[in-house]
Amino acid sequence: MKILNLISVFILLSAIAFSQETKLSSSVGEPIQEVMIPKEVKSSLNNFFEEIEDGNVKEAFDDFLKDSPIKNNTEDVNSLINQTERSIKIYGKFNEAEFVNGHFASKSYIRLRYLGLYDKYPMRWIFTFYNSPKMGWIVTNIKLDDLSEFYLGD
Repeated sequence: MKILNLISVFILLSAIAFSQETKLSSSVGEPIQEVMIPKEVKSSLNNFFEEIEDGNVKEAFDDFLKDSPIKNNTEDVNSLINQTERSIKIYGKFNEAEFVNGHFASKSYIRLRYLGLYDKYPMRWIFTFYNSPKMGWIVTNIKLDDLSEFYLGD
């Protein structure tokens, strides 16, 4: 009987710890670990970066932004495409992207930061995603720059 009580207490404590962990993982300002990135977002980012690695910059943005309201702002999209192509000309071939960090604004709004690894220099990629009730996870903002040293702090 004592063993059953101990097992019951263990299960109860485990359930409480898991529910607290799950609740905390989407608290405002809470850091995101790579394993916490929603599957749809991670898959979308992987496809995006693979297309860029293959040299298909325009196609990468077309696919990545297909459900995003950003796609309607052709001037901004063209600027991102040009900026990405220019980064390849200046810093060499894009090889891959490494997750750096991210944060929850809420359980439906997240920002993710990646380090783009080019032949000659790393680039900073910052993405903001919104979990739309109708469309699922969509990208709402993309930033790209060569200020990768900011990831290191002072």
